Amino acid sequence: MDTRAFLAFFLTLHTALAFTVPMSDIGEIAHAVYLQSLLLVWLLLAGSVALLVQIATKRMNHPTKIMYRVCRMNRSRLGEGAVFLVSLALMMQVYMVLKVSIPSLVPFYADPFLADLDMMLFGQDPWRISHALLGSGATRFLDMFYVTPCLIVTLGMSLWACFSKDRVFSRRCVLAITMCWFIIGVWAAVALSSTGPVYVEHFYSDPRFAELRSVLPSDLTATRTQAYLLENFGAPGFGKGISAMPSMHNALYLLLIWMVYDRFGNSWQLWSAIAFEATVFVASVHLGWHYAVDGLVAAILVPPIWYFAGRVESISLLAFPAPISKSPARQPT
Repeated sequence: MDTRAFLAFFLTLHTALAFTVPMSDIGEIAHAVYLQSLLLVWLLLAGSVALLVQIATKRMNHPTKIMYRVCRMNRSRLGEGAVFLVSLALMMQVYMVLKVSIPSLVPFYADPFLADLDMMLFGQDPWRISHALLGSGATRFLDMFYVTPCLIVTLGMSLWACFSKDRVFSRRCVLAITMCWFIIGVWAAVALSSTGPVYVEHFYSDPRFAELRSVLPSDLTATRTQAYLLENFGAPGFGKGISAMPSMHNALYLLLIWMVYDRFGNSWQLWSAIAFEATVFVASVHLGWHYAVDGLVAAILVPPIWYFAGRVESISLLAFPAPISKSPARQPT
């Protein structure tokens, strides 16, 4: 079983599971698939235009013929990358179905423990530290950062993973991304079913984080999104569902750090990825989405997933060694 076969098995297993959970809604899934298909079409057009512009700037004759030749020469990588990209789009649909179902499988219970653990590690609720050090302008910056830059980086990370020239690296990355979403975003989230600070008062009747909610302006994207998720709690659909522990925002960009380190080592690219993830970590706590331990648990879970994704093929060879062919016995002379 190579990496691609294991990825197909892993994705198929969770896709089948998604059809058995209480919140599965074929209509909502079909609509979300349609929207993601439009995104994939725009990505294809953008990639084609970018390649054509790159060829045109070199002032080559017959740019369309050259573009066709380049695509033909790289058809194996582009074809596999396209399959990976569609697989990640399908994975996200499956993840959203499973995420919405988490509280129906295991009702929220872990928030008091997680909040107390934060208090024990930091001496107070971590959001108080960030709000004491950062002003209102920083709050709005972090709110913007948590959406647009994160969306761009996630898209770029996915395209890099799917279409990297190093196909072994590409397969490892796509498998690791998929495993992070399902193992961390679903199974660990079910085991530690929690809502996050901004929802504690609603689900636990505990006003512990009421002050945090009061200091977050009502016009923030985070505040509006949090209200939308609460209004649609229990309803199936893409972009819905409440789950805090572990933090998938942090898990994804922690994985990006490992990907960058694998390619570039101790470089400016690595430190840029670390700075990006540090900002995401602060924003996730500052905006009330997560406890600090949500990101810390993600940091513990990501490395073994990255290691395992790199060892899948060698592990399968150890489990199912190739038969040793015996040479015919020599005849006595």
